[in-house]
Amino acid sequence: TDYPRAAIVSPYPFRSAQANFEALLAATRSRGGPTLYTRANPPPDWNGRYSRAISLKFIAAREGRTYEPPAWLAEPPQWFFVSINQTSTILSLLTPEYRRRTVQMHYHQSVTNAPLWPAQFCWPDGFMRVFSRQAHLAMDFVTTPERLQLMASSAENFIRHFNVGRSFDMRGDVPRLGADVPRWFGESVAFWDRDTLITWTSNVIPWITHGVFEFSRNLQTVEIFRPRRDPGGQLAGIEHEVIFYDPEAFVQPLRLVQVHIRTGELGEVDPFIYARCIQTIFPVDGRPKPFSPGSTFPYTVPDIYGRPWAQAWETHFEKHMKRPQGKSIFDFR
Repeated sequence: TDYPRAAIVSPYPFRSAQANFEALLAATRSRGGPTLYTRANPPPDWNGRYSRAISLKFIAAREGRTYEPPAWLAEPPQWFFVSINQTSTILSLLTPEYRRRTVQMHYHQSVTNAPLWPAQFCWPDGFMRVFSRQAHLAMDFVTTPERLQLMASSAENFIRHFNVGRSFDMRGDVPRLGADVPRWFGESVAFWDRDTLITWTSNVIPWITHGVFEFSRNLQTVEIFRPRRDPGGQLAGIEHEVIFYDPEAFVQPLRLVQVHIRTGELGEVDPFIYARCIQTIFPVDGRPKPFSPGSTFPYTVPDIYGRPWAQAWETHFEKHMKRPQGKSIFDFR
């Protein structure tokens, strides 16, 4: 199967997250916004637990039943899961260096049987992992006048804060809120346009989402959260539109639309499961190997901030590779 490239790239004219965010802010101001909420006049009540349709289908199948979302909760196909994509289509989105890195990943997963996925080793999941299906079995939304908080968990926990009314410090390599240090899930500012929340995220740690691609320190997003309502006008879910900007990794901005389906009130659902990853699998000799408690084995500690997956592949499997002369789809230069 495949999903068209034209449906993956952003349809908007903006070349940067800053330009996109500022244009949306200007449009909101032209309508008298942004909307300012307070304790006396609180923001839209999005508090609750949410799941994606794919997660609800999985849970239903496990329980011997079926689930299909109603029309007002439908979402586009999820290209970011890459289960509907040809690799060549994904490669066409990337700059030459990040194309090379993606081909390197697929080569070692399929040829050398050395899939080095961060979650296997309790390494951080990284910013882009929050958009994968694994992060959406359950996601808690909490809205206050100062911020929207999202919490989800997979091998580790995803906690994101969208800070309403704040502005980035534009000094340094990328826009940021705190110290000039990148963060695993970045830092975000936001404003309300009535019942729509518009956000800008920056200052992420470069990483990988296995099976998809790597992203750089320059990755930024503009995210737009809109309510989805049932025919009776009740809140049924949140549409989450994401535009990805990374001029180092992407040849042009990308776009993803997801829908978070409301499944319960925070005061009624099971407690949030705060995950703690306990490492039992280690990258030894370039491949993931499980070890039982009490095991002793030689282990080289990787440089987590230096593409540790690539360090293992290049050390153990690429020493005797001869790089081809000229152009090649398997060029590792």
